Amino acid sequence: MALAKIVKAPSTGRGYFITTTKNTAISQRETLEEVIVNLATALGVEVIHKQLGSRGAFFYEVQASGFTSFQSASNTILELSRRLAKGGEPNNSSQPTAFGGG
Repeated sequence: MALAKIVKAPSTGRGYFITTTKNTAISQRETLEEVIVNLATALGVEVIHKQLGSRGAFFYEVQASGFTSFQSASNTILELSRRLAKGGEPNNSSQPTAFGGG
């Protein structure tokens, strides 16, 4: 399956666009952790370790083959999503995607 693309939206012709306030009551931490749990669940992962760093930031370590260290929430999400996009194959999270990661 081809990767989805992010493209510039067409003009609304009104000079503005409508947004939603859905889920704005959820903290950023809760939002990120929900994404981590959803992606990990889709990959069959049962446990993610969470550790508070010395500067007050949380780090996450996925308890599955190929995940070897604690990472920030955004890097954990990126690695999980790359694996999911590649069919959940182990040890391929460092492969480049449409955004040139790696």
